[in-house]
This record gives sequence, C-alpha cells and structure tokens, in this order.
Amino acid sequence: MNDIAPSRTPLRPALVRALAGMMLLALVSLACSVGGILQGGSAGDATPTRTPRPTFTPLPGALTTAATGLPPVRGTLPPGVTVQAPAGAGSNGESPFTVNGTPVSMAGETDLLLFATNTPTVTPTPTQRPATATPIEREGLGGPAAQATAYVVIKPATLNGRRGPGTNYERIGEASKGQELFVLGRTTDGAWLQVCCMANQPVWVAADQVDAKGVIISAPVLTPPPTPLPPPPTRPPQPAQPAVPRVGQSPLATPRPAGTPLPPFDISRGPEFPIKRDNGILTAWIKVHEGTGEYQRPLGGYILKVMRDGVDISDNIQSFDDRPFDITPPNQGAYEYNLKFEKYEAGEADWEIYLARPGGIRMSPVTKFTTKGDSYRNLVVYIAYLLAR
Repeated sequence: MNDIAPSRTPLRPALVRALAGMMLLALVSLACSVGGILQGGSAGDATPTRTPRPTFTPLPGALTTAATGLPPVRGTLPPGVTVQAPAGAGSNGESPFTVNGTPVSMAGETDLLLFATNTPTVTPTPTQRPATATPIEREGLGGPAAQATAYVVIKPATLNGRRGPGTNYERIGEASKGQELFVLGRTTDGAWLQVCCMANQPVWVAADQVDAKGVIISAPVLTPPPTPLPPPPTRPPQPAQPAVPRVGQSPLATPRPAGTPLPPFDISRGPEFPIKRDNGILTAWIKVHEGTGEYQRPLGGYILKVMRDGVDISDNIQSFDDRPFDITPPNQGAYEYNLKFEKYEAGEADWEIYLARPGGIRMSPVTKFTTKGDSYRNLVVYIAYLLAR
C-alpha cells in the first residue's frame, strides 16, 4: 500500500465569512467602549441600572441527561435507546462504527450516538381477581337461570290454613284441591309451611298435605307465634230444664233458632244486566277475587251453582287463578271475570245462582232473577264475589 501525503485542505468560504464577521463585531464593541469613556465625565455620578437577564426554566422532562461528558438529549429517550460517546474517527475521517457489518458514514462533527438495544419488554403482572360464583347456564339458552319462587299445590279436597304451625292454632281459612299458594317460610324441621294467602292473610299448612314446587329449603325459617292457651275444660251437660213461659207467652211457643253463619264471600258488585238480547242464550260473567283496588287477585277452584226453575243445570267449570282476569268485550261492559257460564235455549224461567265449592257447598249469598215476561231479555248477567271472611 502506497503512502500518500495528506494534502492541505483550503479554508471553506463559510469559515472565512464567519472570521470576518467576528473581527467586525470586535471593532464595533471597542468603538462603543471608547465613546462611553469620553462621555463619562459629563454624565455625573449617576450609576447606570443593570437590567437583569431573564432566566430559563427548563420544562419537566424537556432534557434528558446523558452519560458524563456528553451534552443533554432533548426529550425522553424511547425504550431500548441508549447514548454513547463517539469513538475517534478513522484515518480517512470516517466513523469506525458498523451496523450489521456495514460501515456507517458520519461526516462532520459528532457529539453523541444513539443506539437501539435489545431491551426485554416488561410484562405486567396480571391482577388476581376474586373468585366469583359461576352462574348456572340454562340448556339451550344463554345467561344464568332465574330461580323460580317456591309454591305448593293443595292435595286434599279442602285444606285448613292456621295462624301457627299446628292443629292447636286458630283456623284462618281453607283452600281447595289444586289451588297454588306461594311459600313465605317454614319451620326448622320443614313439617309446616307458611303460605300466602287465605282470607287475605298468610297461614300455616302441613307440608305433607301439599305438593311442593321449587326449592322449599331456600325459604326462610320463621318463628311461629306463641302457642295458644288450651281451651277451658268442657262442662258436663246439664239436664235440660223445662222452659218456664213468660207472662203472656204461649207454652207451645217455639224457641228462636240461632243465627246462621255468614258465607265466606260477599257480593262486591252486581247483579248487573249490561246488555239485553233475545237469542235465547244465557251468559253469566263471574269474578271471584280477594283484595280490593290494585291489590285484587283472582281466586281459583270455585264453581257457579245454577238452578233453573229449581233444577240444577251447573256445568262445574272452576274459576281460574293462574293468569290475570279476562275482560268482556267493550260492547258488553268490559267487565273483569275469571269464571263463565253459558246455557243455550235458556227460555223464560226463574233463576238462582251462587258461588260454591266443587262439592256443592255454598260460599256466597244466593242471587235470584227471572227471564219471564218483560224480563225475557235478561240473558247477560254479571256478578263479582269478594272473599270477605
């Protein structure tokens, strides 16, 4: 390899202009200083006020300090970038640094170098979430399955509801076979259940007299009311004393019978005859319910006893309570009902109707009307029965 003597590089024009400007600035500054000295005697003893120079406060994070001996880097270095001082230039003025084996040319002055290093990525530690209960999936449907409210279905023909869990408690009401009642609570051993409702009150029924539907064990355990006091001992029957007639009373006068107990249902509305028709079809719209106002609820398991001229023509269809009340057409009064009776070729007759159990036990007052004579068109009748006692 031949040795070549380094040639002298001529001064660049930009460097020459820079040196000339600096010399001109020095001459101007010297001239101003001499002028100030010459005028200082006429200015008196006044001391000129020096204007403070504004200070510079760097913004937070604006400069990043590099390694010792290197100028600061403006801004924040991205992850994986480091600062390194440049090494000495080679003999030909080029940088000895290479990237993937290829020399990198860095002409001119170089203060620092930035290198991208293979910095491992920090993986954040996942936060442990508290374990939650897995909802039960309904087969064929998405989302958790809602737990149905437990209820019972009455098994015997009639079942008494009592104020407490035992036959020694007061009887509140009764329910018929097939009637459904919601479960409100239970005893500790599950032998008695509190259900809703009979006679508008929650009552207790024996668990072995009903068919349980739903998760009965989820019902709360309730504290029963205090056990009622035992009934007083029954006195032995006394021999009947002959009645002594009062003055003015015949010895053969028959004693007045005791009052007949009132039936459980009262008539809350009716009888009404909303329309008149003469097609020979008798229609009775019947509403059997408990509660008043917005708290009304249909009661199921009752029939309408119908007597035509003293002959029973009932159809034994029972009232329903598994859905809201049906409503008659607007042209027939829009009445609520849950029991309907119809008789074709009703003709002219005297009628008696009342609410009853399927076995025929009367549960309401008797309603009488006629379709004879001028009343032959009273073929549509509406009555509402309210459970009152």
